[in-house]
Amino acid sequence: MIKQLSKKQQKLVKDLIKSKKARMKNRCFIVEGLKNVAESIKSNYEVRFVVISDDFFKSNIGFIKILSKQVCPNRLYQVRDNLFNELTDTVTPQGIMAVINFKDTNIEDVQKENFLMIALDRIQDPGNMGTIIRTADAAGADAIVIGQKCVDIYNPKVVRSAMGSLFHVPIIQTDDLIKTLIELKEKGGKVVTTHLKAKKPYYDVNYMACTIIVMGSEDEGVSKEIVRISDELVKIPMPGSAESLNVAIAHGIMVFEAVKQRIKPVPTACK
Repeated sequence: MIKQLSKKQQKLVKDLIKSKKARMKNRCFIVEGLKNVAESIKSNYEVRFVVISDDFFKSNIGFIKILSKQVCPNRLYQVRDNLFNELTDTVTPQGIMAVINFKDTNIEDVQKENFLMIALDRIQDPGNMGTIIRTADAAGADAIVIGQKCVDIYNPKVVRSAMGSLFHVPIIQTDDLIKTLIELKEKGGKVVTTHLKAKKPYYDVNYMACTIIVMGSEDEGVSKEIVRISDELVKIPMPGSAESLNVAIAHGIMVFEAVKQRIKPVPTACK
């Protein structure tokens, strides 16, 4: 028997959608849509509860049966369609959402030979953040390091634009990005940073050994401190008239250069 959602739970859902403060306080976030919910359930994230609209329940009986085997039945809740629409901020909701607990990841959890990591400094746009997470997942990155001044990765817009990849690639959130990058350098990592004034093209760098690709904010790029500790400063040649690239596009170009190099015979191991 699927239960009814309490007033307290309804308030929690609304607060999690609207407020980073509420997400931090309760250490959980909202996932919406069939694909994202399915990916969250298959992952090693903990599902607090799932909310289903009446219409979704009627139209997806097969999925509901599978869901009831994957999630404890007392964590499944059904609501009227109009109430579901009140809970969500999605324009055309699919009728299913889940409340997922935070998952903390440390460098030690993801360290491996020849690691490829992405580090993000002050990325502010939710759409860019979600696209970067999705692209890093497609490229097989071992982890993404998120600096403190970046947009909240559990922002509903980030979660939606990541399209399930949030649950595939480990994400390390750090209060001190410089300290974390130095720690990765000490473990044999090479910090490769995009910079408009760099002389070297991105494709002239060797990404075969342990590498951390650093992308900076949409307006200012990376901080001076990151430039100072970087092993390589690179640029993406732009023969056209545009002054710069969208950071998510630039990230895709960089990370798939690493993929191109790494699909060649056995890469060089870390020291």
